[in-house]
Amino acid sequence: MSRQSAFFEGVPQLDVTLAGEAAKLPIFYYDGTAQTALFPARLDAVRRLLPDPRFVPARLAPGLGAVGVTCFEYRDTDLGPYNELAITVLLNDPRFASNLPGRALLASLHDKQLHAWVHHLPVTTEIARVGGVEFYNYPKFIGSIDFDQDGSRRTCRLGEGDEHILSLDGPLIDTPRSGEVQLFSHLWMDRQPQSSEFKLNVLAGGRSLRPRVAQLKLGERHPIARELAGVLLSRHSIYYELMARFEGILYGPDHLSLQLIQRAAALIAPGEPAAR
Repeated sequence: MSRQSAFFEGVPQLDVTLAGEAAKLPIFYYDGTAQTALFPARLDAVRRLLPDPRFVPARLAPGLGAVGVTCFEYRDTDLGPYNELAITVLLNDPRFASNLPGRALLASLHDKQLHAWVHHLPVTTEIARVGGVEFYNYPKFIGSIDFDQDGSRRTCRLGEGDEHILSLDGPLIDTPRSGEVQLFSHLWMDRQPQSSEFKLNVLAGGRSLRPRVAQLKLGERHPIARELAGVLLSRHSIYYELMARFEGILYGPDHLSLQLIQRAAALIAPGEPAAR
């Protein structure tokens, strides 16, 4: 995939230093694949995962919320290649909007805008971890994220050290869809809500609302696996999506506190005149 795509035109970048390496903000993602599944979860349990009442979990049905697992394989980015796995809670946004069962999910599919609380976000490289923590307070840690793909299915396996955390297995569905979508990450930084936009240009995508299309297998001992086991009502998906090819832009954090401005200024490369 070309780095000269028109998708990136008109978006200036700053040179910064992350983990001792040169990088750019916002971060451009030139070639990637993403696999997402939503699972039904206890609404009271996912509500306890959220740090503030301003985060409202979306209702799928009375007493039922949704937890998402998304596996990203980034083959070419401004941070180099790396993999990432997001464990999220689907949100009702804005929080004061009607939270009738299914409304938030249907609205996100219609508007191509997904709002989610990011609960865990392991990555495979240190530069990706540092950038996410310093600028956004993404809950990142270094893990092993591996993909296995045969002629009909794609499996993503997450581990930390010798411990298996989870495996997401889903089919290689048809991917005729294309167009832009927006993923809004909701976070908690300096005891205040934080958020960011990850804008994707999907070049080959597909989705399925058929139940049980994807399956989640959990490890037995890791704290994240045990946490998910206590939250999820089923390990079979209620929604599945495959973006076989996409390009993306991760914009800067939306809420620029004085502390964050000072932190960001320290990471800007010396002599950098202005965004370009």
